[in-house]
Amino acid sequence: MATQAPTSTHGSTTGPRHARPSRFSGHFPGRSSGRSSGGGRPRIPLHTVVVPITLGILYGIWAPFIQRHGSPLNALQITLGVVSGLVVAVLVFVLMRLPKTMTPELRAIAFGVVAGVSVGFLHSLTYASVLRSSGIGMVVGAAAAIATFYYFHTRED
Repeated sequence: MATQAPTSTHGSTTGPRHARPSRFSGHFPGRSSGRSSGGGRPRIPLHTVVVPITLGILYGIWAPFIQRHGSPLNALQITLGVVSGLVVAVLVFVLMRLPKTMTPELRAIAFGVVAGVSVGFLHSLTYASVLRSSGIGMVVGAAAAIATFYYFHTRED
């Protein structure tokens, strides 16, 4: 048949020779299970690790930068950056690992709450009023909840 792919003479491979599985992804060519062959633990998809780490680093840099107000960086501002970046990274990691059996509405609300509180806290570091920081946090949280709600509903099985 003209539509069949040529077979390899160097052993049986199920994918291209350059395709290499990631330590985190668990996506091996030819395998459909999400479990690793050695430890029996499910592998964590790469994006659920990279996204929280990236957001945590950016948030951890942004928070002390806002709080400095032009003064030299001190130990308290560094501590603020490390702690706030770590908290955001852990919260985003937990949210991304939420079970898909949860309703999309609850998952969207959880993402909205984390986004709103994070932005509201950053805005409060500018010495803005509590009312203004809360308002901006609520607007951002509502927008994030609506966006994630749409995302979850358009990708339902």
